[in-house]
Amino acid sequence: MSIGARVLGIAVIAGAGLLMWASPSPAQEDPCAAKDQRQACSFQCCGRRSCPPSCEVDCVKVCVDACSSPAQLKAYGDRKRSLQLRCGNKSVR
Repeated sequence: MSIGARVLGIAVIAGAGLLMWASPSPAQEDPCAAKDQRQACSFQCCGRRSCPPSCEVDCVKVCVDACSSPAQLKAYGDRKRSLQLRCGNKSVR
């Protein structure tokens, strides 16, 4: 195997790994379906596993509570974007 083919193979594998890493996780799509709803809601609100205390109360708690009630889920869905922006979720901008 030539050096060029080996380098190309490594580049393809690295590219595939980056694509898988950058794709949204199921926790981002539906935090209510996650095993750890609080962590999934943190990821949805702040874009990371934990949020600052103010966002923990204003967004994460509301998200977790919304998973138990369709009416609360709709209300959370209507406010989600503004809460994400306030909490600094960079993937929303």
